[in-house]
Amino acid sequence: AVDSHLRLHQAQLNNDLSEVEPIFDANGNVYELDDGVRPDSTLEKLAKLRPVFDKPYGLVTAGNSAQITDGAAALVLASESAVKKYKLPVMARIVDTEWAALDPAEMGLGPAYSIAPLLASAKLKPNAIDYWEINEAFAGQVLAVVAALNDAEYCKSRLGLKSAFGDIPHDRLNIHGGGVSLGHPVGASGARIVLHLAKVLEANNVKRGVASLCIGGGQGGAMLLERETPAPAKRRAKS
Repeated sequence: AVDSHLRLHQAQLNNDLSEVEPIFDANGNVYELDDGVRPDSTLEKLAKLRPVFDKPYGLVTAGNSAQITDGAAALVLASESAVKKYKLPVMARIVDTEWAALDPAEMGLGPAYSIAPLLASAKLKPNAIDYWEINEAFAGQVLAVVAALNDAEYCKSRLGLKSAFGDIPHDRLNIHGGGVSLGHPVGASGARIVLHLAKVLEANNVKRGVASLCIGGGQGGAMLLERETPAPAKRRAKS
């Protein structure tokens, strides 16, 4: 949760959220950045908050849950034929998607159930993915997904894999924060993380990314994005 706020704050300072459009209220005030970020967040401050569920011993608090916010996101999808016909610029290509169902009591683990078959279908290993966006409904939920995918017994008994799926590096996951700091407008979060992932791939000149989220009621969704990357410059032959 602390990382989410610190990463978003740094991203705003670095203008890493260039896809965000300013909005105006009825009085003409302009809002250029999401205002949920708390750069002064610390573990000590968050530890003082009372649990929302399983009182008094639960671990989920208002501080490590996604903020309830308003928001909107938009993406333009086009077929390959339309891209060629109208010479459209392409941010990224949707390679594949995967949807999964699971016990509603464990809905937060939905990304694990959709990410594993998504990469299996594409015949890719986790280390082939350059960046990941997993929607932060709760900070603990994202950590649980990462832990589940890295646990051999869980992957065998629940996901039908022969071994652990593998690790999702922390420095490649939600690198500019997530729902805990940005907020989680339910109808917009899916489009938001796909759009931001495409921007991250572009900014870092890399090829592949996975966006995923859990869904209330016991589901999970995941999407594999890919973009064309320039070929490395050829070295000049020495004369």
